[in-house]
Amino acid sequence: MNRRDFLRRAAASSLACSHTAGAQQSRKPNLLFILADQWRPQTLPSSGDPDLEAPHLKRLAREGAHFSRVYATNPVCSPSRASVLTGRYPHACGMPRNNLLLPLEERTMAEALRQAGYATGYIGKWHLDGEDRPGFVPPGPRRRGFDYWAAFNRGHSYFSSTYYRDADTPIRAEGFEPDYQTDLAIRFIEENRSRPFYLFLSWGPPHTPRRPPPKYEKFYDPRRFHLRSNVPESYAGQARAGLAGYYGLCTALDENLGRILAAVDRAGLADDTLVAFTADHGDMVGSHGLEYKGVPFEESARIPLLMRYPRRVEAGRVDQTLVSNADYMPTLLAACGAAIPAGVQGRDLSRQLLDGAGGGPESVFSYGRLGTAGEWRMIVRGLDKLVVGRDMQPTHLYNLGHDPNEMNNLVSDTGRARSRDELRALLMDWMRRLGDRMDPSGLKKRA
Repeated sequence: MNRRDFLRRAAASSLACSHTAGAQQSRKPNLLFILADQWRPQTLPSSGDPDLEAPHLKRLAREGAHFSRVYATNPVCSPSRASVLTGRYPHACGMPRNNLLLPLEERTMAEALRQAGYATGYIGKWHLDGEDRPGFVPPGPRRRGFDYWAAFNRGHSYFSSTYYRDADTPIRAEGFEPDYQTDLAIRFIEENRSRPFYLFLSWGPPHTPRRPPPKYEKFYDPRRFHLRSNVPESYAGQARAGLAGYYGLCTALDENLGRILAAVDRAGLADDTLVAFTADHGDMVGSHGLEYKGVPFEESARIPLLMRYPRRVEAGRVDQTLVSNADYMPTLLAACGAAIPAGVQGRDLSRQLLDGAGGGPESVFSYGRLGTAGEWRMIVRGLDKLVVGRDMQPTHLYNLGHDPNEMNNLVSDTGRARSRDELRALLMDWMRRLGDRMDPSGLKKRA
């Protein structure tokens, strides 16, 4: 072979490799979005939880990234889920509280991905279609762009479950609800392996009732739990009993996560599938002597987020980018090469979350119990966190670096007055930009 032939073949080979790499880079990823109801962010192996047995969540974090500072826009079910799907804050998309119908004019991530050529599917609890329980959601606009449907509106009956397909005839499922939902998810993946898909799998646990399947009913010894330091001594016994059921449900879900990851591997789709594991809100489980959600403490307002996508997400990364779950929709649409609808309030953080590029947002904003006497708003900037009440007066101030369990309220500390005032001004700026009780001039809107 002469030098000219060698150079010609080398150039052709380089061009072929370039085309292959370009095809891989431009390939639309599958999106497997898994949401567990009421899973608090501290209950993860990658968060340093010493008690939870969850080898598949550990694997997901090892092979992907753990985002440790992610917050719900509003830490209750319907408002938070609406933000995930629309990229808008609950007050803006007409979902300030539970059990409302998501307005039909709201654009969703499923609609955008379906328009981009994705097969779309939803399995599990929906909770965006009003009061009906369990609730048949008919085909058409109320399904918000999801073509495959094996779901129900609301309810937590983990051993006497009902779901619907395209007819209003209820389908009774045997056994533990997430088991059959995972079976359906695996079937969806197998049937759509030849085209890009977006599957939203919505598990009900570890939301109450805290009754695990028999295999995990006595898996945890309540006496061995390492209680968080913010659990009052007087509440310790109740917290231990609650955690035994809570953790049993979490480990049962982890087993199903393992089944899904194995199905993705068998289908040869691991490199081309973005797997996201998250929650709609957390659970206090005894911290500060409280249960459940809806409050601004870290156990309630912050949520887990693990993401694996081998083509773009660095394995084993722990990322402290401040994220709102309103950011999920624009971020994931950008990752999938789909257009982001007008009116989205969340931020496209695809460069930060997927590529680890950029510094990330300065702050994140949440609120809760809107329209009630207990209404609150929260701003987190860096490691500082401020909460204000309905009258916009500060009620709590924490430095999460020194005080991650929020044991020392600094709101009355005169040495922190400047920081408190700066955070309050930033919070009000968020309100102006989001149209939350404030008009663009900064004047408070009438209730």
